[in-house]
Amino acid sequence: MAIVRKGTLTVASGGTAQNLNLGFIPSYFRMVNKTIQTSGTITGVTNAEWWDDMANASAYITTYTTGSPVLSYISTNGVTPYVTPQGTEFVPLTGLPPGATNTSLTITGISKAVNASITATHAFTSADIGVTTVTFHNVVGMNQINTLSGVIQSVTSTTSFTVNINTTNFSTYVSGGIANIITGVPPYTTTGFQVYNTPLLNVGFIGLTLGTSLMVNTGNVWEYLALLDAPFTSA
Repeated sequence: MAIVRKGTLTVASGGTAQNLNLGFIPSYFRMVNKTIQTSGTITGVTNAEWWDDMANASAYITTYTTGSPVLSYISTNGVTPYVTPQGTEFVPLTGLPPGATNTSLTITGISKAVNASITATHAFTSADIGVTTVTFHNVVGMNQINTLSGVIQSVTSTTSFTVNINTTNFSTYVSGGIANIITGVPPYTTTGFQVYNTPLLNVGFIGLTLGTSLMVNTGNVWEYLALLDAPFTSA
């Protein structure tokens, strides 16, 4: 079964490459500059296409100047697959609402329990119970907990707290782990031109980087179609 995603993006800053978080790296990607096409004066790059067997930063683009449109191939500043580098997923965000915090802490233990007990030096108080969300990453052994998010249920000491994740049937914790802490933010957060579930916002990004040859004019709206083929070849 193929995966298809259709949407729009707005150029946040003209002349600056922009990441598009799709949740996958597509086999085929096409986008159309709706702002230019509906302006009445069609000038500039109006279409772009990319396939996953093309070189990074390349694209086929359609450009209007005067006369007929020109289809050309660019090898730089086009489309490039993008995956958040390991170890940078949990850099604290900027631009959160007033009073919100987004930090991380180092885990040294996780119990098997209906409400897992997490061992880590922290500064949680009773005010965090039922409010603060913790997302797990890089845990060794109990790898089932990686990328899961839980809300704090109790603060048992300055080095332990519980979350509403049932780890009873998980593998035994061995070592490591980062807990991304999100406090006082709404369930959804807007970053750039996309809206994400806040607890998952820092889990990482996967998609495409759209280069400066495409992200030309601030405020231009592009409509895109991303397709991930099924793992078979049609007859």
